[in-house]
Amino acid sequence: MKRTCFVSLAALIMALPAAAQPSARAMGPGSMPTFADFDGNGDGRITEQEFIDARSKRIAERATEGRVMRGLSEAGDFKDVDTNGDASLSPEEFDAYQSRHGQNRRTPPAR
Repeated sequence: MKRTCFVSLAALIMALPAAAQPSARAMGPGSMPTFADFDGNGDGRITEQEFIDARSKRIAERATEGRVMRGLSEAGDFKDVDTNGDASLSPEEFDAYQSRHGQNRRTPPAR
């Protein structure tokens, strides 16, 4: 009995540092997608079709999970993100849009 408790306690202590580490990507209602989430073929650029496909997939997943679609009407389209007009998004354009979009998001009321 003592040995079982000791082994369980040791396992718990060893697991605590891993559990305390923040995840690489915060999940939850306010999580923002990454460039890689939209770059479907991994070539370092996001085409308009990749943008549409990734956004549609994200919306469908969130709807399936029963999440409220806050801010969807304010989300920009591809042309809003493609600031240099070259028909593809660079990581810099994507990050700049994410920063602008994140700043414009309403904070949910405190409960």
